[in-house]
Amino acid sequence: MDPLWQDAWRAILPYLSPNDRILLPEGNWPTANVAEVRTYHYVIDIDDATVLILYKARMAGIPHDVLKKIYTTWKPIFANEVFACFKRYGFRGILDPVMRRAKHYRVIKEALYSRKLRRCRDTLFFVHIPKTAGTTVWEAIGERTPSKLYYESYESIVCSPPECKNFDLIGGHVPLPLFAALAASNDCIAAVLRDPLARFRSAFLHSRRVNEDPQTFTDTMRFMRDNSLRDFLTCPDAVMEICQQTVMLGFDFNSPYDSSMEQGIFEQARAAVEQPKNLFATTCQLESFIGAMRTKLKLPLLDKPLPIRNASNHISQKQDIEEFEDSISKIREILHMDQDLYNIVRRKSEKYFA
Repeated sequence: MDPLWQDAWRAILPYLSPNDRILLPEGNWPTANVAEVRTYHYVIDIDDATVLILYKARMAGIPHDVLKKIYTTWKPIFANEVFACFKRYGFRGILDPVMRRAKHYRVIKEALYSRKLRRCRDTLFFVHIPKTAGTTVWEAIGERTPSKLYYESYESIVCSPPECKNFDLIGGHVPLPLFAALAASNDCIAAVLRDPLARFRSAFLHSRRVNEDPQTFTDTMRFMRDNSLRDFLTCPDAVMEICQQTVMLGFDFNSPYDSSMEQGIFEQARAAVEQPKNLFATTCQLESFIGAMRTKLKLPLLDKPLPIRNASNHISQKQDIEEFEDSISKIREILHMDQDLYNIVRRKSEKYFA
């Protein structure tokens, strides 16, 4: 288990009783002598839970009023970089306000009172397309932007849509059409695209890494982990994964995906990237893109190098890499839509950041 998960689990143990009902994120958690242990994925339904291990990256999956009640009336037990733990009943006392002021609870308070922290007139929306350096971008623009909110998934924003006027920055693994429906006329939508073959290679290798917890994966990622790549390339979900950049920028997910929609999805995505007020770049212009985002958010330019994240181990994954190389010709046949969109963004961003 991840040490941060272990720390959160150990912290709640002294507070548990046989009548407690624990709510925590999906993962390989130990058993406990309590009435019930329930897990959540992206949408967090508190229901009758008495102990909550909140994965802070997914707190947007709780309605604002529910999160505020938890923060102000539940007992804060423990928090670290990733989790914040609360107990519903008992244990109230002088430590409550002290704990809530601790730095690892600060991100919750900032989300709840974000409107008071706004510095910009317009909202910046960031579409985090998986495996395109999105985590690096978010940390570079979000670390010093207190008025922000991040959605881990499409489901969470549908369940708990934001009051956009309350935030300088809203981002997440959310399709662009959903952000566009929420955005005001002067708001900006931004995203980074990566060479499609390199992006899918990164996603494939991530699905095969032995130290990853499959319970945190999407169904598609689990399929890639458990089956041969050749088998995956024949399944209906292959196009959505391989052309995920186009899908994220042009598909609203209001109906099941079908291959007959591909041209319409591409046209929607192309219209979004050609919209003058929006900001798109490839990973080749990553530092310039982050600089432009920070300028929009009234932040100073970066004063430190960008980190490298989620790099695959070419030695331990030698067989996975060979399997990928064997299927490149078939992958290229599938990713033509994503390649066309990437080329449009590359040409436009090269002129913009020249």
